Amino acid sequence: MRFKIITLTAFFITLCTSCVDEDYFGASDYANILSIEISNQSGTPIINTEAKTVEIAVANGANITQLTLNKLEVSPFAISNITEGDILNFNNGFILVSITAESGSVTNWEITVTEIGSEPQIDNSDFNTWYNQGDYLDLGEDDVSSSWGTSNPGVVFGGINPNVLQHEITPGDYAIKLITRYTSLGAVVNKPIAAGSVFTGDFLEDEITLANPQAAVSMGIPFTATPASFTIEYQYMPGDTNMDANQNELTYPDVGDIYILLERREEGIVKRVATAWYRVEEANMSLETISVDFIYGELPQETPSYMQPQNNEIYAQENEPPTHIKVVFSSSAFGDYFQGAEGSELIIDNLVLNY
Repeated sequence: MRFKIITLTAFFITLCTSCVDEDYFGASDYANILSIEISNQSGTPIINTEAKTVEIAVANGANITQLTLNKLEVSPFAISNITEGDILNFNNGFILVSITAESGSVTNWEITVTEIGSEPQIDNSDFNTWYNQGDYLDLGEDDVSSSWGTSNPGVVFGGINPNVLQHEITPGDYAIKLITRYTSLGAVVNKPIAAGSVFTGDFLEDEITLANPQAAVSMGIPFTATPASFTIEYQYMPGDTNMDANQNELTYPDVGDIYILLERREEGIVKRVATAWYRVEEANMSLETISVDFIYGELPQETPSYMQPQNNEIYAQENEPPTHIKVVFSSSAFGDYFQGAEGSELIIDNLVLNY
């Protein structure tokens, strides 16, 4: 009976949080662009719903007269005069897009593209910019334009404290602190551990469920460059007791994860272009700087299995460039299996892509 009550409670909470944010009575006047992705895009677009503008960075040398609209999400019940698959011409540096609300009112949006340099970095990779989500702080200017997702929405939904925190190094200089927490609610369904995690992408709060919290995680952002390595500062301290999803104590300590994957995504297929992975297996009491090389193409046969392509992912051909970058930090490397040590802490600062 207890399990049924918890499951039903989670269902109704999920149902409520899945409602559209743009509430209205009668025909809606909302005509916003909620998300957009075009070919050769690099990073997350900056969407300003007040000014009705979108700024998109594209790869250096991209043909801006022929950019394909890969994804467009507008306000519920609104329609756009451009649709996915359209070829967009930014010869003038911008285009105007009309969004018609359910009520019939029309809003014009200005979408601009700017070529990035040949050595792009990920927005806010010094981790100094945070915004207030009410119950916690999260990475970025706001939840629309941030390139970073965190585990905070999921753990707060589950009734525990945030496990990704702003960590002050010096006044005005911040890092990320990721903490693995125990969740008694999750333990009922063999999900006792909530690893602190940060990733490029988004945590889709409308998709949160207790039964399958990973379904809310959408990893990866558009990216087309080919870095040679990455440099990062980190500090790690594992928790006292490492345990599995059944809360059995394990004989080995918890470990953290820091990795970046370059991927090519097309027609529903994910291809691995390059791999750069550092598994944090030893504690260190102060920030340490490491540099990790990208391995392009197929990994050597002796490479650990956790670094190999997973979930029907395949290797890209040698001449296939990336379309997305997936960056992941986790205070417990096996957190996706709900395994880890309560209290494990990973501090991350100053990610730099080297070319």
